[in-house]
Amino acid sequence: MRLVSLSRCKAGTELAKSIYDNNGLVLLADGYKLTDKAISRLRHLGIFAVYVKDKYSDGLIEDFGISHELKQRSLVEIKTSFNSLKSNLKLTGRFNPKILKSFQNICDDVLSELISNKKTLNLMTSVQVYDNYLYNHSFNVMVYTLQLAINSGVRPRDLNELGISGLLHDVGKMVIPIEILNKPEKLTAEEFQLIQTHTSVGYKYLKKQHEIPILASRCAFEHHEKIDGTGYPQGLNGKDIHPYAKIMAVADVYDAVTSSRSYRPAMLPHKGFEILYSGAGTHFETELVQIFKKSVIMYPVGITVTLSTGETGFVVENNSNFPERPIIRVIEKDGVALQESEVHDIDMLTNLTSNIVYSDVVM
Repeated sequence: MRLVSLSRCKAGTELAKSIYDNNGLVLLADGYKLTDKAISRLRHLGIFAVYVKDKYSDGLIEDFGISHELKQRSLVEIKTSFNSLKSNLKLTGRFNPKILKSFQNICDDVLSELISNKKTLNLMTSVQVYDNYLYNHSFNVMVYTLQLAINSGVRPRDLNELGISGLLHDVGKMVIPIEILNKPEKLTAEEFQLIQTHTSVGYKYLKKQHEIPILASRCAFEHHEKIDGTGYPQGLNGKDIHPYAKIMAVADVYDAVTSSRSYRPAMLPHKGFEILYSGAGTHFETELVQIFKKSVIMYPVGITVTLSTGETGFVVENNSNFPERPIIRVIEKDGVALQESEVHDIDMLTNLTSNIVYSDVVM
């Protein structure tokens, strides 16, 4: 299977993986042959890339990701729990034991999958329509935070609390009007200031919840702080920011830029890493960025890329510890499809004469 831009798909293109609606139900099934109407509908729903079948990628094994079943079940729990806490744009509900237990179970299940697989993480394994960015973002930040924490040597006894903190880091956004959170145009200064209040709102709310780990309120308050003191809400310097909030800051920014929003399409993983690299040493701890680079797949298996040589192909395998140098199966040269006998693999770890310069996939 290959992950390709919807713009490359034509009527008759066969799906290699199912596409899900915002309730986790199958929208288009594996094996469905796309029509012009279906392509237009997917684009309208904000889906810009799909997994497709072709003869060159038959039998290709996808990279590791959290199972779709676990993610969907978790999103339902998160949505239900968050909505029970909100009333008239105010966080008024209290965490009852059932909600806390539900979140603990989500964290335990995610940790179990991360630890048992012991592989680099890829959350691009499912194509799905999401009705609310906040729920998906909360889940993803929890997963990325836990993966980075595990690889950073965080004490096992702290991982569940850190996972719950990741789920709740943006709970303050529940009181921000949805039309501002999803505004497609540039925010006004007043609107941006309102969004920034989610850190303080979340902190004050979580601090009152005696059932919730105190770490959750601290991370909600500090995940937008930057080690050079230019973050918010307090402008803390690195030494004053909680170590776990620093981990969450990396996870938060990475997921924010690699997720589709109303005002822009998602960046691909390698572009998300460029954002992290640019902030290493100023916004984020350099060591955490380096560890995160080895924790999350930069070029997912199946993704279509173009090389500096003018060759186009797709990733068939990643090289451990060298995420920027995967193995590519070349199927085109200068926009012309190769003969079947000319299709070949390039291991970029041993072939240093070419670099990935472009990917036409927009998530």
